[in-house]
Parts: sequence; structure tokens; C-alpha cells
Amino acid sequence: MNYTLETGLRGCLRHPRTMTLAVLTLALGLASVMTMLTLLSVLSADPLPGISHRLHIAWADSRPAPGSGGRDDTDGTGAAVPPLWKLDDVQAMRRERADIRQVALVTAPLSVTNTDGSNTRTASAVLAVGPMLPVFGVPLRHGRFWTAQEEEARTPVVVIGRELSQRLLGREDGTGAEIRLGRHTFRVIGISERWAPRPRPHFLPGSDPGWQGDGDEIFVPAMATLEAGVEITSTRQCDGGGFDGFRFDEINVGNCRWLVLWAELENAAQRKDYARSLQAFAAQRHASGAFERGAHTSLRPMAGWLRFNRVVPDSVRLNLWLAIGLLVLCLVNVAGLLAARFLRRAGEHGVRRVLGAPRRAIVAACLVEAGLAGLLGGLCALPLTLGGLWLMRQQGEAYAPLARFSPALFAALLALALLTGLLVGLLPALRAARQEPALQVKTL
Repeated sequence: MNYTLETGLRGCLRHPRTMTLAVLTLALGLASVMTMLTLLSVLSADPLPGISHRLHIAWADSRPAPGSGGRDDTDGTGAAVPPLWKLDDVQAMRRERADIRQVALVTAPLSVTNTDGSNTRTASAVLAVGPMLPVFGVPLRHGRFWTAQEEEARTPVVVIGRELSQRLLGREDGTGAEIRLGRHTFRVIGISERWAPRPRPHFLPGSDPGWQGDGDEIFVPAMATLEAGVEITSTRQCDGGGFDGFRFDEINVGNCRWLVLWAELENAAQRKDYARSLQAFAAQRHASGAFERGAHTSLRPMAGWLRFNRVVPDSVRLNLWLAIGLLVLCLVNVAGLLAARFLRRAGEHGVRRVLGAPRRAIVAACLVEAGLAGLLGGLCALPLTLGGLWLMRQQGEAYAPLARFSPALFAALLALALLTGLLVGLLPALRAARQEPALQVKTL
């Protein structure tokens, strides 16, 4: 075995030009695939590990019926319209299935001010109906979440991020302090750690694939926010005659759809049961006249919701397939180069066969050489991969800053490079070992 390994290693030093060409060709193909796989793995990662599999976005069609000659842009599953709810409908559905933790929310930028008005900050806020923070796993550093009783009483309480507390209040633990939202003063009852899942799964406006922003830093009960007359700008759908905006002190909130509803469902049986309840709720609302359209509903898991919104751009998957095509082309060329190297040493192989070496020893020595070529190609692909990821980060896409090198993924791809070298070299090695020793020796 040691002799076979030594023979294969010595073979790598012969004909260095073809060996260098094989290594660089393989490195180019591997680097292109490594770059795109690294980006794809980052973009398709679970935004809320251990939590997202339980969260499902629910929708029931409460839009007005299309007028005469109007265009109905729904396919019956809600695929063509944002899954937005009116506040009254959300509250009715939460009462219908009080045994299920349900959260309705909207995200929007809000301005907050300390009590003396000397410091004002604007940050992304989540306005929630229901226990949003525990359901979505927002990490709490100090204090507590708001209770159902506080939410029902519209108590002005708020949870803010640690960084916002430092900037606004001058200290990390701002629990007990008061800040102003709209016309009211809110008491800070909790400080959260930074919460910025990527992609942002909980609220995706039609124009935002979920890669923008630095995370949410304000978490507040929606009803208390409405009570304070906070002006909010976000995605919405308003019925005819409704004010197209979010000046809640000037319009009827119930006239617009502006919330998304999430349900925490533990297993398939619970999902089926909740889906039936959702359909029955829509049918009952339609029968009562509250919903003008038929009972159209949808229930998507978070993973399906992200796929529906195409948070992983089609261009990334297309570029991955192009990179794989380039790798295949490189492998064909490397196989040809290895075959030329092995057959060029036909005389050497013939002498070893005449001296008693079995064919498997010839194949093994050739595979050592091919495996080393694959390993060197993987190592040479490292700087090329880093360069490719740097170029990705220079692009103007919102997800470009996430194109970062992953050591774990590179280790796996390095093992793949070794395996690729062995597979590519197998056919040339078998071909070299299949030649008759007498014919090989005659070439000396």
C-alpha cells in the first residue's frame, strides 16, 4: 500500500504542465459551484431555526366582490393577492380558535422619543395582536413580555431592542423607563436582543423580498398603538371609499386590510383541523354577508410562504445551474488530461505488470494521482471562491452583503473535490490498467 501511494505521489511530479492545467481547470469549476452554493445556502437557510416549522400564515378572502366588468385577480387560493386581514376579522378568527396561539401583525417604521423630547429615533416596529414575541422566539434580555390582560386593556407598554435602548435612553437596560409613541407615553417593560431573521419571514410587503433592513427594534401591542394615534405607513388594501393610508385617528380602521395572521401549529393533525376551521370561518362570514366573495382561504407553512415570495431569487438558482454546467465541462477536460498523463506512462505500467504488479495496483496508483489533483484543485478553489463572494458583495442586491464564506461548507466541498478527482480519474485509470503488458513494454 505504501509503495502504491509513493508511486502515485511520484507520478504527480511528472509532466508538471499537464498536472498544473488539470488542477487549475478543476479549481475554476469548483470555485464557480462553491460560490453559488455558498450564496444559495445562505439565502435558503431557515430564518427561525426550531420555530419556523410550527408557524403558518393564514388567509381568508375578505375583499369586495369585483364590480361589473371588474377583474377578479384571485385563483381561489389567494396566490394573486397579499394575505391581509381586517382587524375585526382577525379578532373574530382568534376568538374562533382560542386554543391555538395566533398572532396578527404589521411592521412599519416608527419614531420614538424620550420623555423630555431631547432624543428621537426611528426604528422598524412590529405592531402585534397576540403573543408575538414568544411565538416568534424574540430573545428577551431584560424584563418581560406584555400579558394578554395588558393587551386587552390597551395598556401602553412596549418592548424595545437593546441597541435602541442604548441610543434612546443612554443605557442598555431601559426597563421601567417611559418613551413617547404618538400622543401617549409608553412604559418599557422589556429589552430584547437583536432580532433580525434573514430573510424577514413575518411580514413581507409585495415589493420587499425580505432582505432589507437591520431588524425590528420596537415591539408593541397594536391596539395600544391605535389608541395613541400613531401614524403608520405600510402595505394595506382598503375597500372602496376608504382612506388609502394609515392615519388611524382619521379613518375607520376596519375599512382596510393591513394585518397578516400567523398560527402556531405543532403537527399535521393540528394543521388539518385549523385549515378546516379557517374554511368554516370564511364560509360563515360569507353567509352572514361580511365576506362578499366565496369562502376562499389558504394556509401556508413559513417555508412555503418564503418560496411563494421568491425570497431566493430565480437568478441565483439559474447561476448555480450555469456553474454546474461549467464544472461538468471542466471535469470532461480534466478527465482528458488525466487520460493523457496515464497513457503517456504506458511503458512504466507495462514494466510493473511484467514484474508482477496486479492491475488493481496500477489503478490504485493512478487514483492516488487523480485524488491529489482533485484535492489540490479544491485548495486552489479557495482564493477563487473568496474572490467570487467578494464580487457578489459588490452587487447592488439587498442580499449581497450576506454572501460570506462558510468554512463548514468549504470543508464539505473540499471532500467533494477529492471525491470528484477520484471519480474523474477512475475511467482513465481503468483504461491504463487494461492495456496488455507486452504491448506496453514494446513501446520502451
